[in-house]
Amino acid sequence: MQQVFQCGATVMVVLLAMIIVPDSAWALQSHGPPEGIYVHQMAHAFFFGSLVFLYRELRHSASKSRGWNYLKRFCLLMLIWNIVSFTGHTVTTHLAPEHIAGAASYFHSRLLGPMDVTKVLFYITRFDHLLLVPALYFLCIGLRFLYFSVEQEVSQGGN
Repeated sequence: MQQVFQCGATVMVVLLAMIIVPDSAWALQSHGPPEGIYVHQMAHAFFFGSLVFLYRELRHSASKSRGWNYLKRFCLLMLIWNIVSFTGHTVTTHLAPEHIAGAASYFHSRLLGPMDVTKVLFYITRFDHLLLVPALYFLCIGLRFLYFSVEQEVSQGGN
């Protein structure tokens, strides 16, 4: 029992030290070319497959409630977002760094002309948040409707 207490106390001291004296968290682990983009694109492919599966299951389910319909909309928007994001990552690999002015600053960078198909696709895919935000909204609303429908069933004495 004494050893368990000492181990727990040691863990608490280490956690307290990490909170009091923070250092870089290194939450973002960047990989250089080419393995970083390969793994990231593979993750997009797996996410796409899982969204297709979820959408098919939702379409063929017996439940037609509002919550499930919002989840279907979430799946469709996320599928489109995934395609746009995958395309954007692919196009970025074909864009030379000298085509972007101020590339070190994400919010203040500018795409330099002359414009071609690659640059136009790069520009369009930067607006992926216009798909992502509504998709996440539909997810939240759908889960909220499902939560309240289950809560209503429980209050009425159902299973």
